[in-house]
Amino acid sequence: MQTQESKDIVKKRGSIVEHPFGTIKRTLGWDHFLVRGKEKVSGENALIMFTYNFKRLLNLIGITLFKKLILAIKEDDLTQIIKDIEEYILLCSNYMIYFLQIILMIYFYHKQFRILIK
Repeated sequence: MQTQESKDIVKKRGSIVEHPFGTIKRTLGWDHFLVRGKEKVSGENALIMFTYNFKRLLNLIGITLFKKLILAIKEDDLTQIIKDIEEYILLCSNYMIYFLQIILMIYFYHKQFRILIK
């Protein structure tokens, strides 16, 4: 842990790998296993991870799209839901591009304003 490379690895791990565990502890209120034994702990961990991933899925696609997905799976017709998800992703990416354009515009105006003041 003395080299800069090892410190960078630990920092990267902390930001990527440990984020879900912090979220699970904070939002789900989970901080220890309630059962004993490797098999039972493995089952409880699987349930906690499923809960975390399910909550992420709902946050990413929303309740409405999730309900459509469940109905499409139930009716065994995924063609429309695939189109809906594609539209949703396209809409989100368009919002992201628009948001980035605004940020870049503010950055360049700020940079020009700073040059004019000097």
